[in-house]
Amino acid sequence: MIDVMVEEANLWFQEAPRREPKLEALVVSPPLVEEEDIYLSSDEEVDLVAEEKYRQQVVESCGFDVDFFFPTYGGIFPGGCSNYDLIFAKVGLHCYNIEKGKNLQLKSVLKVNAEAISLYNSYSTSQVIDPVDNSLHIFQAHVNDPGNKNNAGLVIRTKICRIKPQVPGLGDATTIWNFDAIDKFYKGNLPDWPPGDKLHLYEVKESELRDNDWLYLYAEVALFSKWQCNEMSDHTPFEMKKVVVQTQEDVESSMMLKSSNAIFYMTFKTRGGTDCRGIIRKTSDGITGHLSLEARCWTDN
Repeated sequence: MIDVMVEEANLWFQEAPRREPKLEALVVSPPLVEEEDIYLSSDEEVDLVAEEKYRQQVVESCGFDVDFFFPTYGGIFPGGCSNYDLIFAKVGLHCYNIEKGKNLQLKSVLKVNAEAISLYNSYSTSQVIDPVDNSLHIFQAHVNDPGNKNNAGLVIRTKICRIKPQVPGLGDATTIWNFDAIDKFYKGNLPDWPPGDKLHLYEVKESELRDNDWLYLYAEVALFSKWQCNEMSDHTPFEMKKVVVQTQEDVESSMMLKSSNAIFYMTFKTRGGTDCRGIIRKTSDGITGHLSLEARCWTDN
């Protein structure tokens, strides 16, 4: 009887379906990593503070009063006054004088900030004197050199020409030029010497040369376009021989000197005896503080 029961049990075991042991899914948790605190070093915090201060100074002063800061790309830096900066400051003051009907004279350049990316920008702060009452003023000029173009040896373009405002952020400061406002007669390559078009030419009188000393500045700009590395004070004062003005506008001869757009043909001799011929093309887009001088020069000995 027992044998029969064992045999039946064996048969049942052999016929019963095999059940594989059930495996639980293994969940692997990522290793615990201690989170690092995200913070700025003291040097990085100082850089951010200095950068924000620098940007605020640029906005409020238009680039004239900034501390030294080394930005990632470009930037305005305090620097010295080069021969370029000196003549740029003179042209900026000339622009202000003809716009305001003044005759302020440059006394000294106090400081210059420079910006050089694709163009050179000069931010000069100068002390000027008004000969009417001998009063002193602080004058600011933002002038740039867009590079040699239109076969000119030098191009000087002013953007801001003003007495330093007492309240930061105020004052004339429109730096973008409107080139569409300039007549096409004054665009393209500078003319050759002598002028081919004889229309609207006026020879400046000797008395007008004495009364308009800025014409000597134009001669200085012309010579600087050829001798850019030289100190201009070594070659001045000039002996002005002849100045002829050409304009597109049909105005009275006596008004040509005051034209916003004109071409000046001048012959002069340096203090060292060098005979020079210079061409200056003066243009403006009519915006306050904007004046462009394009210059060529030839020396005859």
